[in-house]
Amino acid sequence: MRMNMAALYQIEGDGSRAEKWEIDEEPVVVGRNGRAHVNIKDEGLSRRHFLIQRDGRDYVIKDLNSRNGTWVDGRRVYAEKLHHNDHIVAGRTLFLFAEQPGSSTTVDKPLTGPHGTVMITAASGLEHNNSEPMPLAA
Repeated sequence: MRMNMAALYQIEGDGSRAEKWEIDEEPVVVGRNGRAHVNIKDEGLSRRHFLIQRDGRDYVIKDLNSRNGTWVDGRRVYAEKLHHNDHIVAGRTLFLFAEQPGSSTTVDKPLTGPHGTVMITAASGLEHNNSEPMPLAA
C-alpha cells in the first residue's frame, strides 16, 4: 500500500509558493538554525521552532517550545494533526501544508494571522472584467 506524501511550502506575501520541502518518514524540523531541515531567515522564528512528523497515515505538527508560538489556521497549537491546505504561521513566515504535493495545490482558504486576522494580498477582493482595460489610479 502506497503511503500518502506531503509537502511544506513557504508562502510569499502575494500568495505564491516560494519554496517547497517534501515530508516523508523522517520528521522535518523548521527553524532559523542552520541545522534545522528547513532553515528560514526570520528573527521571529526560534532556532528549532516546530517539527512535522508522520503519525500512521496522518501528519502532526509539534511546537518545540518556541518563543512566539506556532499557529495553524489562526489557532496557537502545541501538537495538532495537520490537514491538507492548513496554513502555518511561525514568526513572520507563512507556510502551507499540502498532502499529495504532485497535485495542483492552491491557497483556497483565507489566510489568517495568529489572532484570526484575515490576511489579503493587494489584488485580493478585486473583481474585474478581463475584456475591458483596468483603470489606473490617478
